[in-house]
Amino acid sequence: MQKKYKITVVIAATIVVIASVAASLWYSMPSEQRNMMLFMMKSGESYEDYLEFQVIEPNVFAPSPTSFKPNTAETSDSNYNSNITVIAGRMLNENSNMFKQAAVQPNGANNYTGWHLIADEGFREGVNTFGPSPLSYLTTGAAANLHTQVLRAAKVLGLELENVKVEVLNKFYWNEMLSDKGTGNLGETHTNIIIESNESDEAIYKLKNIALNSWAAGEAFGNETIIAPTLVLNGEHWKSNRTVPGTSLSDKSYVNDLKISHITEFPKKSEYLQQVNEEDNDMSFDAISNLTFEILAISESAENADRAQLKKITVSFNTPTSETWELYSDELNGMEGTILAPTSLEYLTAGTALCLISQLTLVSAMLHLDFSDFRVEQQIDYREENINTTSMVAYADTVHTSVIIESNESEERLNQFYQKSLSLCFAGEAFKGVTDMHTQCYLNGKLMK
Repeated sequence: MQKKYKITVVIAATIVVIASVAASLWYSMPSEQRNMMLFMMKSGESYEDYLEFQVIEPNVFAPSPTSFKPNTAETSDSNYNSNITVIAGRMLNENSNMFKQAAVQPNGANNYTGWHLIADEGFREGVNTFGPSPLSYLTTGAAANLHTQVLRAAKVLGLELENVKVEVLNKFYWNEMLSDKGTGNLGETHTNIIIESNESDEAIYKLKNIALNSWAAGEAFGNETIIAPTLVLNGEHWKSNRTVPGTSLSDKSYVNDLKISHITEFPKKSEYLQQVNEEDNDMSFDAISNLTFEILAISESAENADRAQLKKITVSFNTPTSETWELYSDELNGMEGTILAPTSLEYLTAGTALCLISQLTLVSAMLHLDFSDFRVEQQIDYREENINTTSMVAYADTVHTSVIIESNESEERLNQFYQKSLSLCFAGEAFKGVTDMHTQCYLNGKLMK
């Protein structure tokens, strides 16, 4: 009996020692690390009623921001300008703390209300994400946008192209994400224009230059863009656009019987770009704080005889556990009939706002912020000049961003939350900074010099 008592005492003492050491290690961590660990371990709340969404579907109503009045860009016979508005926010679901949604539309588009997209990052083993990541939408938009301009340049020059493919590989990284000076970055963009045609090298070289000059997404990445952010505290901004419980029943989205989103069985690899695809099991906070990753989008023709600008884009992360999505993109300007999928610049714009929602979610967890709700309202102003000529050029002029939050936290804490989230936003920094752009053009399988 006495021996059993001694064993029990030893076990109890050991548990106390282990608990004390664990507690000491836990509280020796910076509070941001403890908060992030709890966030990653925590499941979301369960709800009885969920709104059901397709991954991509037409908006019922055009997005209506409360923090600014969307303005319609002036256009003319030679200039086509487009201001695109997006409202992005969280979606509540116990299976993902990173589930989010966005409604996007070009301002002033008659009888066209734009699109609703859902996005997600991170998932449990064996469970698909609810939608592509925000940066997958961003990279999809960049690839589809350049593909659009290649086709437009070919039309201007009167060239016949048998096949066109555009590959865009974006390389993102966090720099000391957990520190006060942490940033999210787009380090490099690698692009391939791949053409099959009987046209001359000189003609295709001219086409390439016109397409690149009129590539709004490439101009946005490769040059500094004006960022005009605003923090909006409380106020009368919450009568609509509240965060709600939501779900998606399938990765497949259908519009007019066309499947415009689904997860593919296998990733599609680049013909010419070499991806770094190493399995990294390092889940230390230092590794997470300096995370690097790549996203590849490949844009091809959807082979629709009635919609020459309808494209099929496959987009994937370089990590072994991430899915590859197949998405469709169409273009509004100059096309007749019903638009069948989001435009390239709608994807680009929505991806930017959704990326900021991701950072707001992470930073709110990191700071253990007490809030009722938050969302992003954004307008990005794009400009195209000398359209349908050999002098076509395009620009992304200004990114207007409102971060709207309902919270009783101090203004100092909320400003810290706002500034850190902006700094960590990969997409925002891609517009704000100057990215190294690397572009190649291939004609009938040969690199053009």
